[in-house]
Order: sequence, then C-alpha cells, then structure tokens
Amino acid sequence: MIGRLITLALSMFLAFAPQLADAHGGVVEEDDICVIKVNYLRAHFKIYQPRESGHEQFCEDLPVAGESVFVMEYMHDALQSMPIEFRIIKNVTGKGRFARMEHVAAIDDLEAVTVFYSEPVQEPDVYTLTHTFTEEGDFIGIVAARNPETGALYAAVFPFEVGFTGWGYWPLILGLLVLTHILYLAMSGRFRRWFKSPTPAALVLCAALLQASPAAHADEFVVTFSTLDGPPQINRMHSWILHVETTAGEPVEGAVIEVDGGMPAHNHGLPTRPRVTEELGGGDYRLDGIRFHMSGYWEMVISIETDASEGTVVVSLTL
Repeated sequence: MIGRLITLALSMFLAFAPQLADAHGGVVEEDDICVIKVNYLRAHFKIYQPRESGHEQFCEDLPVAGESVFVMEYMHDALQSMPIEFRIIKNVTGKGRFARMEHVAAIDDLEAVTVFYSEPVQEPDVYTLTHTFTEEGDFIGIVAARNPETGALYAAVFPFEVGFTGWGYWPLILGLLVLTHILYLAMSGRFRRWFKSPTPAALVLCAALLQASPAAHADEFVVTFSTLDGPPQINRMHSWILHVETTAGEPVEGAVIEVDGGMPAHNHGLPTRPRVTEELGGGDYRLDGIRFHMSGYWEMVISIETDASEGTVVVSLTL
C-alpha cells in the first residue's frame, strides 16, 4: 500500500517537474546569476528599472510598469559577430509561464501582439536596449541571433510579468505535497483510527493550522511575526505584524524598533529599509517596506529599545 502511494507521488512529481524546472524558458538562474540560453549560446541577463529601483537587478519579472533596461553580457565570443534581434509581445498563448517557442510560432499575427521590436544589430561584448512599459501584464521576450557565416538562426523565449504579484508555481507544489500526505493518511488507515478515537481528526488538523508563528528570542524579548500579504515572495513589497513580548510573556508597548538584515552568505544587506509605521497595541507593531530580491537564507535583525531595557533579536527565514 505504501509502495503504491510512493509510486503515485513520484508519478505526480515527475509529471510536473519538467515543466516546473523549465518554467521560464530561455532564462535560468545559475549561482545567483541570471543566464539566458540562446541555443548553445549563453549570456548574463539582467533588467534594471532605474527610475523605480535604481541599480537593483531583476532576472525577469518586473515589479512595476515603467522604463526598463535589458542587458545581456556575452559569455560566448561568437555573439559579438552575430546580429541580435529583440522582441517583446503580449503573452496571448494561454500557456502563462510555460509558453515556449512552438507556442509563439502558433500565433497567427505576431505583429498585432508586439509591444516592442528592435531590428537586428551587432554589438560587441554587451547588448542593451530600453523599453518603457505603459501597462502591467504578462509578456514574452524573444531573443534571436543569426550566424553570419552559416545563416543559422538561434532563438530563445522567456515569459515574464510586469507588475509581478503572483505566487508562481508554489501553490501547485504545496498542493501536491498536501495531497500526497492526505493519500498517505487515508491509505494507512489513520483517518479511521482518528475518527474512532476521543479526539476527532478535525481537532488535530485545527491544532496544526493554529500553531504559533515562528519565534525569535533574545535575553529580554521574544519576537514573532505574521505576514499581511501571504508568504514572503521574491521582488514583492510586503508588510509584517511584529509581536514583541518579554521572556515572561508580557506584551512590550511603546518600544522603539529598528530593522536591518541581509544575506550573510552573500555579505549584502536588505534591498530596502523596512520601518515600523504604526504601533497597534498589545505588543503588535506594523512593519512596512520589506522586500527580498533573491532566494536563499535571510536574517532580519530587529533592535528593540524600551525605557527599561534594550535588545536585538534575529529572525531567520529561507525563501
């Protein structure tokens, strides 16, 4: 029975894994660097929104509509001799992030859905262009390079969002995990045993769902947090509710709270400067301006000062 469950779970995962691993088409993240693959040709790929985000780099999805600078730094010298063509179209394929070249080729009128086009041009070392998005939505970038000697055309597509607020494919992954666990409980007979016991299974489920928020401790304080906009997401501004209490369990009110942090492994700080904008009472504080720009291990360093004491609490999370 358990063997059949494992087989089913693996089948479900393998059915979706190729799509998930290749969900962004020609652009992939390698060692915290975005790389675009145009057939066998590769280039470092990044996007800037200087008016909105200064020098911050984006891999694909952009937080807002506005002026956007696309940059490709060649990793293959062959790209220096190839005219490169760049096009941005509205994603009308119905495939979302799973759109591929064959889906683009199936569009009847490519010009009708084109929002930006740059004629083929040969650039040494680095290829750059600027486009100003006037609206948010789903788009597809198309990069093509032609070998001047053989005439061979190499191309890559990458779906992306402007005004990115989506959860990507995390809901699908979490749904598969929950379904697998439910199947295990059902096939192992635990559901039947629970419902025959004095404690109904519903109470067990409620207890799991209502477990305490992640807590961080210092000598004087205990800090827990909850998010107002769902789980933290990459390149999305969101807010937290911090709950601060003493180690004796008393809520801390009237505190001065400052927040810093970053990624210790990469030796860089937060891309924004989060700050407490409101004290809600009962030891609760609203923290705004939080954004994480890449996946990995993060630390939020929360400094707390009251009339009676002060301390620093480190909240750890992995995205």
